[in-house]
Amino acid sequence: VGMAAQSFNIAASTDNVLPGWIAGNLRLPPKSIKDAEGVGLCAQVFNVGQCQPKALEVAIADPEENGGKFSDKSSQRFLLSTGDMFHIPPGNIYRLENHSSSEECLLFWTIVRPGKPS
Repeated sequence: VGMAAQSFNIAASTDNVLPGWIAGNLRLPPKSIKDAEGVGLCAQVFNVGQCQPKALEVAIADPEENGGKFSDKSSQRFLLSTGDMFHIPPGNIYRLENHSSSEECLLFWTIVRPGKPS
């Protein structure tokens, strides 16, 4: 089971000029999975702080396919290493898996939330 920690939770500006954002980190032990999650209207950016080379799998699925549920068959997959970055665009579903049998993955993340409509 992975462990996430939230460091910041900043609200959007009252005039909605600046978006709100949340930041933190996620630790994925060897052979663990972060279950699929939809990002809604938010965008997410991840930085891979530590992991075995090519052991972190990111799978991104289009919610327009498979009735809005994550699909292993139609998702795009990437194998990442320490120092890599990736982005989950608004409206998508993603899943993370640490394929290493010995090393933990450490990721740093930021979620950008849109302001509320006027």
